[in-house]
Amino acid sequence: MSDAEIKQKVIGYWTSPRHGYHIAPDGIIYMCPRKYATTTNRWKVKDGKFFWDNEPHSIVTLNDKKFVYREIGGYGTTFTLIRGTKEKVDPE
Repeated sequence: MSDAEIKQKVIGYWTSPRHGYHIAPDGIIYMCPRKYATTTNRWKVKDGKFFWDNEPHSIVTLNDKKFVYREIGGYGTTFTLIRGTKEKVDPE
């Protein structure tokens, strides 16, 4: 998958066991619901890797329903996000 294809698949609303996230096309990750959460992070894709605030992660799984990525270095932690909708992840 090219970097452009990865970016297109990553953009959207996702849920984790702790929080919802909106991975926006402008390179910002918003913690949701945005009405209450003010936390933001930066993201990008380069050379087939997903970067969360400049920390590289290898992409384990990326499809229409699930995004699994693993920290490169550090503890090698694996994160799993499940595709959501704006209505569920970031309700008004």
